[in-house]
Amino acid sequence: MMKYAKQQLIKYRQSPLLVDQDLDLQNLIDERFSDLIINARLVHVQGTIRMLANEEIVMAVTVKADLTLPSSRSLEPVDWSTEVQIHETYVTTAEELSKFEEDEAVFVLENDSLDIDQVVLDNIIAVLPSQILTAAEEEGESLPAGKDWQVISEADFAVQQDESQEDAAKEEKTLDPRLSKLDDFFK
Repeated sequence: MMKYAKQQLIKYRQSPLLVDQDLDLQNLIDERFSDLIINARLVHVQGTIRMLANEEIVMAVTVKADLTLPSSRSLEPVDWSTEVQIHETYVTTAEELSKFEEDEAVFVLENDSLDIDQVVLDNIIAVLPSQILTAAEEEGESLPAGKDWQVISEADFAVQQDESQEDAAKEEKTLDPRLSKLDDFFK
């Protein structure tokens, strides 16, 4: 667990704290994001943490993570790797946030400490793909189906919609001869 109290970081005003460490985030993942990540084989953090003269803490690190995620289609395990650049600033009070632009990554320290594990995991979660498929699913393996249901692609759905509209148009054109008198009634 990598966590630094604000008091510990004061000594890194002159020269930054160099970070080059592997993190074990599995327990944290199991607690918070077990539905999004199955396993975190390797999470490596490398970069610097520095406290500025105005008590702001600046963290600039690169995170490399090798994860196992569930397929968004079948929930089968899929290996996925990412590299995330994190450049965040931490302040001690919420009032200090007003000094920064809205698009800057600035956060208030919780309990006067910087929890690197939480920061890294939150940034990894932010870059997870919305859809991830196994190799077989990417190659076009059939979609899941069950009794009286099946998953279809958007393209197949569009084709079905077009066909059903054509069928409705044909039905509209062919009128039952017994109802032809009613057709005249509505005109």
